[in-house]
Amino acid sequence: MPKPILYYDDRSPPVRSCLMLIKMLKIDIELRFIDLFRGEQFGKEFLALNPQHSVPTLVHDELVLTDSHVILIYLVEQFDADGTLWPKDYLARMKVLNRLFFECSFLFRRDSDLMSEIVRKQFSNVDVAYHERKLCEAYGIMEQYLGEQQYMAADQLTLADVSIVTTLSTVNLMFPVASAEAQRWPRLQRWFATMQQLDAYDENRIGLEKLRQIVEQMGKFEFPKQELDKAA
Repeated sequence: MPKPILYYDDRSPPVRSCLMLIKMLKIDIELRFIDLFRGEQFGKEFLALNPQHSVPTLVHDELVLTDSHVILIYLVEQFDADGTLWPKDYLARMKVLNRLFFECSFLFRRDSDLMSEIVRKQFSNVDVAYHERKLCEAYGIMEQYLGEQQYMAADQLTLADVSIVTTLSTVNLMFPVASAEAQRWPRLQRWFATMQQLDAYDENRIGLEKLRQIVEQMGKFEFPKQELDKAA
């Protein structure tokens, strides 16, 4: 079987979660860049491959996967059969899956709404207070999750953490977890700091900086200086 191909733009949080996992598992993979901000996802050849015109998109032999969470599960099942990132125990696995759905349907949706609005409308026309309320609600939910165990879904690292951290780090550019209100989310702050110590987090850090630059350029503003120091 040929090696997998990942179509990507590392400014995308879901892409960065896949890149982190690829580094963690040392997967031999071919990377093909799709520039989202230049509309390359609407090219004829890519649309034929993925009508949703989204990244990440994974191609492995005849299989085409177009959702980051499914890609994460596929890669870990193919390349980490003995690991704990995707638990073998059914109930533990369902808990991880539940957190993956939280990331895609709740956290990422709110992050995407904010960043897309900044790019489309420019920052001065965005209701920042509204987005802050919505995203701080997500922070509170994650704080509650972390009251049950050390990581998002277990007492060890799982796919849930890999998926969530890339989106959280993006939101964190605008609404820092380690802010004056950090007392509200001490567990989340601790978890985020732990995740930033992973070797694979460099894959997220690189794309996050690229995203920061393009959003600031298109939105005509600067993210909070205190967070730039942490994200750089």
